[in-house]
Amino acid sequence: MKKLLSIDTSTTHAFVALSINGSDAVIEQSVQRKHAQTLLPMIQQLLAEHESSLNQLDGIVFGQGPGSFTGLRIACAVAKALAYAHDLSLFPVSSLQAIAWNVRHSAVPDSQCPVLAMIDARMQQVYWGFFKDESATEEQVSDPGEIYLNSESPVVIAGIGFESYLSLMPEATRKNIGRQIETYPDALSMIHLVQAGKINPVDVAAAAPVYIRNKITQ
Repeated sequence: MKKLLSIDTSTTHAFVALSINGSDAVIEQSVQRKHAQTLLPMIQQLLAEHESSLNQLDGIVFGQGPGSFTGLRIACAVAKALAYAHDLSLFPVSSLQAIAWNVRHSAVPDSQCPVLAMIDARMQQVYWGFFKDESATEEQVSDPGEIYLNSESPVVIAGIGFESYLSLMPEATRKNIGRQIETYPDALSMIHLVQAGKINPVDVAAAAPVYIRNKITQ
């Protein structure tokens, strides 16, 4: 697909990205629980800057989680509304998969290193997925002390909010960690996953956030 709009509000930062015929652009705002007020203006701004419109797009991409429950609901609702209104394909992308992609293709270019993608889940827990390649072991939420990795190679740990949990991880896991990279699950990485054929479109009516756990994390 040549023309894609992507949105992510799974963390405190809101991302909107646009890819049109190989030209990429992204805007980011640190909005602290104001995603509902800022997301549509950000979309309108990015489209206007590139003299484009929703009717010209091929699809909508959105971060389905895990992450902030409120942020996930907002991104999903907006993405579904835009896809319905303009008859566009809809692509949900894992927040953790986007982090791993960003590490492999931006932060550590051309690297095939294993990636431990992680997002602070509050309540002394983390969302995490271990990516030996482009797909993860099962994404889950757990206490940091329950994270065990099966890797013979040094692992890059990447994401948001993991620093305060490093000391709580098992010693064997800590010893296996090489680089540490702070990076968000940004909307442009999600577009690149779709363009690489890693994400399939879903029925718009069936699209939903992926919370992983039931207790609400705002």
